[in-house]
Amino acid sequence: MNISPSGLLAHARSDDGRKQLRYVGVSLVFVPLGQIFVQVFGLLLDNYTAASLLTSAILTLPNFFANRHFVWRVESKDNMRTQVLVFWVAAMLGVTFATGLTFLVEQATADSSSLTRRLLVVVAQLTGFGIVWVIRYLVLDRWLFRITHDGAEPSQDDLDEMHGDVPI
Repeated sequence: MNISPSGLLAHARSDDGRKQLRYVGVSLVFVPLGQIFVQVFGLLLDNYTAASLLTSAILTLPNFFANRHFVWRVESKDNMRTQVLVFWVAAMLGVTFATGLTFLVEQATADSSSLTRRLLVVVAQLTGFGIVWVIRYLVLDRWLFRITHDGAEPSQDDLDEMHGDVPI
């Protein structure tokens, strides 16, 4: 992978690069918005686990439509179907991980100060969604979609490159 500034600029100008930038842009809107909602609802309900679920119920559909409009806008109908399925699986896994970690934080910080609890909830939320994002990016976007974009079997060079993408 070319990491030079000119290589990064060339990638940003490519179709895949522009799609990744749009994806990051949507995330930069919904991740902070979600964390604000979790904090506000958590204070109002005095239950951050319920706040996580309520936030996901409110923001998942707008997040889906933002991705559909901005990120997947150039996809074929078949590829769009795959993107939609992947989005919903990733969203549900992200909510599950983030809410599960938030529950654990609430249990562990029952006697802690409100500020400590709020900060640890943010860490738990970002960790839960981050784990799913990394899995989605590495497994689905970099391997699975690379193979299925043209429907052809990967060459040995593609397999070697994919193998190099696996973190050790």
